[in-house]
Amino acid sequence: MLNLIPKPQSCKEGNGTFTFGKNAAVYTEIELPLLNMPTGDDPALRIIKDDTLGREEYSLKVDGDGVLIKASCANGAYYALQSVRMLGRFDEGKNEIPFVEIFDRPQYGWRGVSLDEARHFFGKTYVKKLIGEMFRLKLNVLHWHLSDDSGWRIEIKKYPLLTEVGSKRAYTQIDGWSTDHIDGKPHSGFYTQEDIKEIVAYAAQRCVSIIPEIDVPAHFAAGLAAYPQMACRNLQRDVMGFFGDKIPFAKGMKDWNRPLCMGKEEVFGFITDIYDEICELFPFEYFHIGGDECDVTEWKTCPDCQRVMKEKGFKNERQLQLMLTDRLCKYFKEKGKSVVGWNEILREDGIDKSAVAQYWEQKRDRKVERHVNSGGRIIMSNHQSFYFDHPYSIRTLKATYSFSPYRYGVNKANIGNVLGIEAEMWTEWIATEEKLDFMYHPRMEALSEVAWTDEKHRNFKDFVARLDSYKSIYKALGINYAVDKISMPKNPLRSAKITKLFYNGDTDFELKQNEMLYEKGNR
Repeated sequence: MLNLIPKPQSCKEGNGTFTFGKNAAVYTEIELPLLNMPTGDDPALRIIKDDTLGREEYSLKVDGDGVLIKASCANGAYYALQSVRMLGRFDEGKNEIPFVEIFDRPQYGWRGVSLDEARHFFGKTYVKKLIGEMFRLKLNVLHWHLSDDSGWRIEIKKYPLLTEVGSKRAYTQIDGWSTDHIDGKPHSGFYTQEDIKEIVAYAAQRCVSIIPEIDVPAHFAAGLAAYPQMACRNLQRDVMGFFGDKIPFAKGMKDWNRPLCMGKEEVFGFITDIYDEICELFPFEYFHIGGDECDVTEWKTCPDCQRVMKEKGFKNERQLQLMLTDRLCKYFKEKGKSVVGWNEILREDGIDKSAVAQYWEQKRDRKVERHVNSGGRIIMSNHQSFYFDHPYSIRTLKATYSFSPYRYGVNKANIGNVLGIEAEMWTEWIATEEKLDFMYHPRMEALSEVAWTDEKHRNFKDFVARLDSYKSIYKALGINYAVDKISMPKNPLRSAKITKLFYNGDTDFELKQNEMLYEKGNR
């Protein structure tokens, strides 16, 4: 059994192994800055440029003569090298690569993972570590959530208060959605533009594109704490330290969930000024504008919003958000980019067809189905499989691995309109790197196989066997992962108890149980 995740599309195993000698050399026709091997006359590793292969395709042959890789560019060559790395268990200090012939290419072009740093800030070191994990697993899009109600995490030179005010909060809600408990500890942090450039370059070397998310018109409370005049009413509010509506409802706060004003033209200029600076930092062809969970209550009584509605002949306030989305689609087209937004951007009919809808909700969304089956593009991040911030009692490893787009209304004839899949990591209840690792792994391994390997070649039992062989690499890489009893729960009553604790009392229960099981060697 080959220790390889994700499973390749085609694989023929041989008899024997190849070992790189102490002075092993490489011959390469593709520039690979990360490849740290000398060139030589008798190379053990040969990398041949083959323009008949796609950008992310590769072929790999290991026999007694050494390792032969064919690819059209660095992406395919690097993915082949990641396969060699895993097959040879290089991370564990080993160096025996089994004889094999592989032809491989990804099922989807978008193979993504998100990181929410608005709720909790983690910093450059962890982000680079995450990018390295993605590279190893042939994941290629990092969705970076850099703003929300509880924190603004990116420097904007034209609007310095966004970080001076918006990146800091006085407290954080703890113990789950149903509690009103707060920790009383200040939390802050943001990335300078130089930090962003460094991380984007680091990711690009590892075949990872980064899509930033700056939410509009809702989830903008941290921005409004800095620039309150951009809301319908100029009310000074602190950056929120709570998540959801439990605490504000308990405190009688009726204006906690205010969006940007859609009736003031200066607001659109404010948004595009911010996006102008961010676009200079992120070369990826997509930009995420959020667009979800917008409470339109304030727009209903705002004279500026109502004036615009009358001028445009709008029948309801949701059309104000549609107006914004369409304007942003045109704005980004001029920059050579496409808008991505959560599936709520499709709530009103008539959206610009260039917009990409990210399908996240648990409930079936008929408008997403119509969008994708009539030529619109989508990314699938369905709650049931890809919400990695949920405990394993709710989102098991098997739930991730068993994903199929056809369960969510995508017709087989239109599967080409699915750009790919992406797992979400919201961090309301994740404050440490240790817990981030635990929530990502081994679900990230399952995600990589679902994104890379054709559905007809996938088998959960086979995946679990390869994963079991893979666990020694976790230790070598210093990754805290969920043991089998946690990631593949078998007792529904116990799972129900854990789920209840997650919502009301102990969001770290699984993490603590995992630590106990790991120490006992019960993996």
